[in-house]
Amino acid sequence: MAGPAVALVPDEPSVASNGTPRAGAFSAFQKPVLRLAGRSERKKRKSRDKKDKRKDEGVAPVSESCAECAELDGFVSSSEIDDIIRKMVGKYRGGVASDNVAIQQARGVIETGLKPEFIGGADCPEIDSEKWAIDYSYKRGKAALHKGIDIPQPRGTPIRVIADGVVVGRFLNDDNKKGIEVMVRHTPEQTGLTFWIYSQYTHLREMSPLPIGARVKMGDEIGKTSNTGVMGKRERRDALHFAILYSVHPEWSNDGEVVTPKDGYFMDPNAFYRHSPPYDSPSLLSLPGDQKNVPVPYMKAADTFLPPDTKRIWPYLCE
Repeated sequence: MAGPAVALVPDEPSVASNGTPRAGAFSAFQKPVLRLAGRSERKKRKSRDKKDKRKDEGVAPVSESCAECAELDGFVSSSEIDDIIRKMVGKYRGGVASDNVAIQQARGVIETGLKPEFIGGADCPEIDSEKWAIDYSYKRGKAALHKGIDIPQPRGTPIRVIADGVVVGRFLNDDNKKGIEVMVRHTPEQTGLTFWIYSQYTHLREMSPLPIGARVKMGDEIGKTSNTGVMGKRERRDALHFAILYSVHPEWSNDGEVVTPKDGYFMDPNAFYRHSPPYDSPSLLSLPGDQKNVPVPYMKAADTFLPPDTKRIWPYLCE
């Protein structure tokens, strides 16, 4: 006996000009697509719910511009920052990964061979295998570099500001591997260097209570260690991702997603602790082996620094 009649699939595009599915445009063989669409819609709804929750709690969505930044020293509109810098920090939409990596390498993200050597043989939290500028293509599934160093510590361990400065960035990064992030700007007078320095602290457990524009002192707590951020197949261990950007120009911007120094470069975070030039990665790479170890100053306890007159410290307490 013949089975029930089956309606034919309409011979027309399955998607309308506005991007929405046409009614009745899917055959039985396309039901998995409907399920995928359903999952996609749930993901979008979840993202909207997160944004609504942040709005209810008085936290600005990540995509909003930084209105509080306008009165800060050196701040300029993001339109005054070259797109190359957004590609350098990995925040340029539509860019090709390999092109971005080439820009990052040209702007300092190359291995230098530097190693921290803590003054007096102190016991300080150390960088693990996630070292400066290593190839991250195997993790990302596309061309990528590690634009910082990772320092593992137990969850909740306080992270210390590496020099006096001003908070210029606070990002939740809901859809980003960095997770909760804070950035601090340091003037040449505050670090003793000839550059404007931008220190980046990510994977924080929660957003720092310090607002944009807050003045911080070397050794102040900037956040607590965790593993926030989008993860791959394996759960990320608790660690601080610590990075340094620098520029000879005082201008910078914050478009609500990222801090971008005018004509900025990345610096090997180990190089930040050098007492004298060079600081650029190509020159550091060329240093002889006996100059690769960098004496690193640190904080031992509240307001106790070694050496006492240092302007720069490691981002964790040492013993």
